[in-house]
Amino acid sequence: MSAWRLPPGGLPVPDPPLGDDSGIVLRPWSAGDAPALAAAWADAEIARRLPVPDDTTVERAAHWIAGGAKRRRLGLALDLVVVDADDRVLGEVGLSAVDAAHSAAAIGWWTIAEARGRGVASTSVTLFTDWSLDMLGLAVLVAEIGTDNPASSAVAERAGYRRLLERPDGTVAYVTRGTERATGVRC
Repeated sequence: MSAWRLPPGGLPVPDPPLGDDSGIVLRPWSAGDAPALAAAWADAEIARRLPVPDDTTVERAAHWIAGGAKRRRLGLALDLVVVDADDRVLGEVGLSAVDAAHSAAAIGWWTIAEARGRGVASTSVTLFTDWSLDMLGLAVLVAEIGTDNPASSAVAERAGYRRLLERPDGTVAYVTRGTERATGVRC
């Protein structure tokens, strides 16, 4: 297997945006999403589980959104906002820690409180995983989830990830491989 290569211009965004019959759509963040992102960063559950800025203002969120194109161009991250049919922000799903030598990346996600327990995360992670493996050409995606986060573990499993190992720091690595998904065979 040859190493994966960053596409010219960096990590692309899905075009057209990813979506399904439920009305869930994954699209790039836009400046108008800044108030919703700032509110999400202020959510105690999101802040407890993810590295959010200390400054959770709309201005800081707008600055982060504006940096998305550069992060994609450099191959550092690809973050997509999850919205409903009315374009209301429900969460995020994204790639980071892209390892071209192993054709691998880390995947992460979050949802706002009102979207939790409704299948939003499972749908989003499945859509993004399939696109990342099939269209972007990555071979392996890894999700790192705290042992105290059974909801995200369930999301990973529903999206076709399998538990790989538990680390001493209390995180569990879940993995999916393009070959496993294409054949339906779990290694």
